[in-house]
Amino acid sequence: MKYQAVLFDLDGTIYYGNKMIDGADSVVKRFRDEGKKVFFMTNNSTKSRKEIYDKLCNMGLECYEDEVYTSGYAAALYAKEKGFETVYICGTSGLEDEFEKAGIKISDKADVVVVGYDMGFDYDKLTEALQVALNAKAIIACNREKHYPGEGAKRMPGCGAMVGALEGCTGRVADYVVGKPNPLLLEIICHQQGLSKDDIMVIGDTYESDIMMSNEYGCKSIYIGNEKHDDTITVKDIREVNELWEI
Repeated sequence: MKYQAVLFDLDGTIYYGNKMIDGADSVVKRFRDEGKKVFFMTNNSTKSRKEIYDKLCNMGLECYEDEVYTSGYAAALYAKEKGFETVYICGTSGLEDEFEKAGIKISDKADVVVVGYDMGFDYDKLTEALQVALNAKAIIACNREKHYPGEGAKRMPGCGAMVGALEGCTGRVADYVVGKPNPLLLEIICHQQGLSKDDIMVIGDTYESDIMMSNEYGCKSIYIGNEKHDDTITVKDIREVNELWEI
């Protein structure tokens, strides 16, 4: 195997909601046994890296906290790189945690708005975010994901619903979208881990985010789904990955 690291999507690839997908742990173990680095990445910004790590461990999956990468973590790094010292968070406490760890202050007096996925999003939260966004210098979206697979593979509204609501009432478009298919997550992982695009393989279940991100970055990928695409390896079930010994 020529790849040094395998990067797994989470929702729909490793788990559905709080239940691990059958065979996911054996696929992860297979790559670890081959001496490959393993990382987990998600567009879901509701939980901090620590919370995702705890979730994977509670499922019985071998994992380390520094192997987990989220759009919330990437958003905090992006904001820090741009020199934003204070932001307003339209999202969860898990997203706030990532910004606080990055040394960025959270305030309703900020001129930068960060929009993340929030299952408790409602009209009152939208109203509060609107007050800041109307005069904001920048709006950062964790992602524009339309929907994602929840418990039992049920499709759940994604962060795109929150971003779209704020864009709709402000009349402006988010200035930067952090998550997949933007390859920023891959750039961060490779930079921190000393890897190149030729060193990594991405495995995911959503062509429009996981695979398009991989194609944009120029790395190889495996798509879990029923559609055939010429630009990636396709399997119908994650367990089939263990049969691809040539990768």
